[in-house]
Amino acid sequence: MPIRELLEERGVTPSSVTTCLVIHETLGLSVLLGSWAVFYQLLTLPTLNKPLNKLSEHPSYNGKKQWLEKRLPALQRLKNAERLAISFGLSVVGRKAASPVLIPLKLTLAVYLTQRLWRTS
Repeated sequence: MPIRELLEERGVTPSSVTTCLVIHETLGLSVLLGSWAVFYQLLTLPTLNKPLNKLSEHPSYNGKKQWLEKRLPALQRLKNAERLAISFGLSVVGRKAASPVLIPLKLTLAVYLTQRLWRTS
């Protein structure tokens, strides 16, 4: 079944596709920022700090850190630049691992919310 027929069957018309896409992207941005914030907070736990301290002893760590600081000079001014960068990397891995669940969930929520919005207007 083509995607157009599937969406129209669920009440998403061509005129409401923009709304559906905006909702989908907003959900994606929320997941990105939310997972980044969760991992940023998790990095304060002592059980996660021990492995990360060992990570900083890895031979390639300083080279990667310098590469990142050269391309993003604003990071040097931040107090917790390393924690921000590591938590972002962990959130990317976490979101990729959860993508078999997240992608269908975001699509379903986007269609559902679009239906609700277009019925009331």
